[in-house]
Amino acid sequence: MSYPHLAVLVRHKAQKYGDRTALKYRNYETGKWMPISWNQFSDIVDRTANALAHWGIKEHENIAVFSQNMPEYLYVDFAAFANRAVTIPFFATSSVSQVQYMVNDAQVRYIFVGEQLQYDVAFRVGGLCPSLKQIIIFDKNVVKDSQDSCSIYFEDFLKKGNEISYKELVEERRSAASSADLANILYTSGTTGESKGVMLHHSNYLAAFKSHDERLTDMSDKD
Repeated sequence: MSYPHLAVLVRHKAQKYGDRTALKYRNYETGKWMPISWNQFSDIVDRTANALAHWGIKEHENIAVFSQNMPEYLYVDFAAFANRAVTIPFFATSSVSQVQYMVNDAQVRYIFVGEQLQYDVAFRVGGLCPSLKQIIIFDKNVVKDSQDSCSIYFEDFLKKGNEISYKELVEERRSAASSADLANILYTSGTTGESKGVMLHHSNYLAAFKSHDERLTDMSDKD
């Protein structure tokens, strides 16, 4: 497994595996597990990357993701990498003060939230974080505050963001990306003081991939 940068990983897998299942998620309205193919995964990542470019995400900009595990989380992660941006995962149970600190420390403009709990916290910190520009909500069932005029649902974020194609810009960024780019900032729990941001570069993940390939020689895509 050899990649110059995580931005190309999903696309390469889609070219190799096509309509094979990449991941499954539980639809809580129906209770059923729903598959997402590699082709679907790659397509949504590309659309999300285009939307991020449309909304003005810059190279090396910090984007916060405040959510439980869900497919949208991965779409934003890999779409950010395609734009050479950095994602910062927040614990889904983070408090108002913790989110306020991390948003201000990382100068976050865009925060993606999962469900009602995360939205409520993010909305409360809005007036306390000068850099915060917009909240994007994954779960369409989230009820927005009556005073909220700046958040948007993820579906609408994609639709508006794809009205104009930024494919060339995204591809330029993807081509310019390198393993030395910063991928994530992971904030510590802060048990011994203020929370600190741990910087992980794409090279860190690529080194882990290489180590797995060297050690797990009997594992294949048939396992």
